[in-house]
Amino acid sequence: MIQANCRAQFTADDFSFVVRVLAKSPRDAVSLVSLLSDEAERDAILDHDLIYQSVVDEVGCLQVSAAFYFYILTRRVLRRVSLDERALTDYVAAVLLAFSHINQLRAPDETNPTSRSFTYISDLMTRLTTCSPEQAYVLRAHLANYALFFSGMFPERVHSHAQRRGAPGLSFYEAVGQSSYLNVAEHPQARRTELRAIFKLLGGEFRRVRVALNDLTDTLLHLHETPSILIRPP
Repeated sequence: MIQANCRAQFTADDFSFVVRVLAKSPRDAVSLVSLLSDEAERDAILDHDLIYQSVVDEVGCLQVSAAFYFYILTRRVLRRVSLDERALTDYVAAVLLAFSHINQLRAPDETNPTSRSFTYISDLMTRLTTCSPEQAYVLRAHLANYALFFSGMFPERVHSHAQRRGAPGLSFYEAVGQSSYLNVAEHPQARRTELRAIFKLLGGEFRRVRVALNDLTDTLLHLHETPSILIRPP
């Protein structure tokens, strides 16, 4: 299960990057102690325009973790559509981070990873009819995350396949993602964690989150082009 823990995965290099960027402006300079000692202050600092601009404008090898990179960009696009909940940003960024690895594209209990896309959701929905309630919770959460990731990060591909091959369109992904998030939000396992509130929010605002991620790919990531920014691997 993906957790809302992207900020918990930040590294020492990430915080050093923040200090280095803000040191360029004496008015906004911060110390490493300030970043590490006060969570509220740290969150406010991470929203600073200079941090975002430095992540976007950096040329060459960006000295930050993938978790930091996805959090900063996701935070910005979600705030643009008035979704300011940090836990939501943490979760959506964690989804992008997880699905950036090819093995996350498979079902949780699948032994042979596959990169298939448009038959994949229908496969998962078929498997939901035969699995146990506990398995269904994990599988449905994965299904919801997959629908969000694919419709958010690759909308042009979804549209192209729908036009040329009669594959499901964005409205299908939205319907599946929305209903799946709302379903898992009511599961007893989700009720015992903070995920319930996040799942309910994603179920109610799936389209707004999806459109925000579309903006992320269109204006920042340019997934159809060769990237000019490299994130240093851990």
